[in-house]
Amino acid sequence: MSKKENIKSLTFAELESFCKENNIPKFRAEQIFRQIYFSGAQSFQEMKLLPSEVKDILIENFEYNSFKEYKKFISIDGSVKFLFTLHDGNKIEAVYMPWITDEDEKPERTTLCVSSQVGCALDCKFCATGTLDLKRNLEIHEIVSQVLNVESEINEKITNIVFMGMGEPLLNYKNVLKSIEILSDLKMPKIARKKITVSTSGVIPKIYKLADLEKPVKLALSLHATTNGVRDKIVPLNQKSNISELMDAIEYYYRKTKLPITYEYIPFENLNDTEDDAKDLQKSTKEFHLELI
Repeated sequence: MSKKENIKSLTFAELESFCKENNIPKFRAEQIFRQIYFSGAQSFQEMKLLPSEVKDILIENFEYNSFKEYKKFISIDGSVKFLFTLHDGNKIEAVYMPWITDEDEKPERTTLCVSSQVGCALDCKFCATGTLDLKRNLEIHEIVSQVLNVESEINEKITNIVFMGMGEPLLNYKNVLKSIEILSDLKMPKIARKKITVSTSGVIPKIYKLADLEKPVKLALSLHATTNGVRDKIVPLNQKSNISELMDAIEYYYRKTKLPITYEYIPFENLNDTEDDAKDLQKSTKEFHLELI
């Protein structure tokens, strides 16, 4: 018997097609989608708007839950780290970060940092995930469910999503892209595309591919050095290309999408923190940067 697909791996259009193929009225697709992504249903049984015969068809064809269990760790600043256990026993993390200007008010915005892989193959020297090695790519529903489960737990709407958790998002390009399509579906958007950022260590071919999308998202570059010699040490992926080629791809992304770029730069003492580094960083990013973090 083949493994059932998880319903959170379907776009709205695919859900409509499934309903049509199974003689379920078309309007039920919107009800199903809305109860998954907006009403917080935790199972098919909790979908109160659906008749029992439709629930039975869904149960017969789809899985619903993505995680076996989770733990959360609350920081003094209000951020919360979630540790999710997948059905194969692997674990991933997501981090909720509220922007609070008044302690008595709700956050002005809430950002969720999501994972795209179990572990990572890139071995960036500043990242703990790189020490774990790559186990596998996350499935679409495992990415999407991070958002839904965190919203349910914190009882707040996520306003911004950043693919900056475990893994290199552009090395799981297909599943990351489809998860974005599901969450930002134009018919019933969970979150606007302009509120979604993909952070990359510099997978150049996929940067060009991402730029050519009809509906692009924001891009963040994990740069961390202004010379190839230093970046080769910090970000080993740089050894397969160079900073000049990477910045050509970044400029293409900016020119094609008109979306400003975010640069991530961690200063390491006596490595990439000189005055020349600062000047070079300013020179290379001044034309199309949004912010430096």
